[in-house]
Amino acid sequence: MKYLIDKAAYDALEPSLQAFYKAQGEDYVLAVEGLPTGGGDLEGLRNQVQTLLTEKKDEKRKRDAAEAEQRRLQEDSQRANGEFEQLYTSAQQALEAERAKNLEIMTRVERRDLSAAASKIATGIADGENAEILAEFVERRLKIVEGQVKVTDASGNLTIATLEDLAKEFQLSPRYASLVRGSQASGGGAAGNVRGGATKQLNEMSDAERIKLSNENPALFNQLVAQAKSKE
Repeated sequence: MKYLIDKAAYDALEPSLQAFYKAQGEDYVLAVEGLPTGGGDLEGLRNQVQTLLTEKKDEKRKRDAAEAEQRRLQEDSQRANGEFEQLYTSAQQALEAERAKNLEIMTRVERRDLSAAASKIATGIADGENAEILAEFVERRLKIVEGQVKVTDASGNLTIATLEDLAKEFQLSPRYASLVRGSQASGGGAAGNVRGGATKQLNEMSDAERIKLSNENPALFNQLVAQAKSKE
């Protein structure tokens, strides 16, 4: 590193080295405290300059190393955060899948319990295909509450009725008379029993009664119509 350089040489230096020089006329000289101003100890000058350059390089090396370590720590932190987020997302997905699986199992169990309860009621008051059909209507009146089969009204509201009460309700309802055991027509063309009494024939009903029967129990109405035709 020269003690005296011209402007072109100065401009070619890195900024960190330019800091060692100060302008002197059209040239630049080293601006180091304690350096000789005349043509004295040039070897001492070189040694001091070399020491300063070495210190400068060491300082830059340490700064670069510190910056590199900081970048490494940031990258490690980002990587750790990314892995944590990935693990968290995977855990959440696994939890949701487990919840969905448990819900599906619980739904199947509830459907099984409702179907079993409805089938038990239906087979208790009807036979064969009639029991299968009746079970569909019975199941609409059942609901699972806290793992127990409960009875609802026609609107789906819970009631205090028992399963036995519901079975009796269906057994005595004119709407399901054609399905319930013992209420179908039997022998000699006579109509079946409803609520323990003989059902009127069509010719014994008023127009209002026939319309009401047709709306409330179309199966029984059709049965009575067929019976009436068979007697013509």
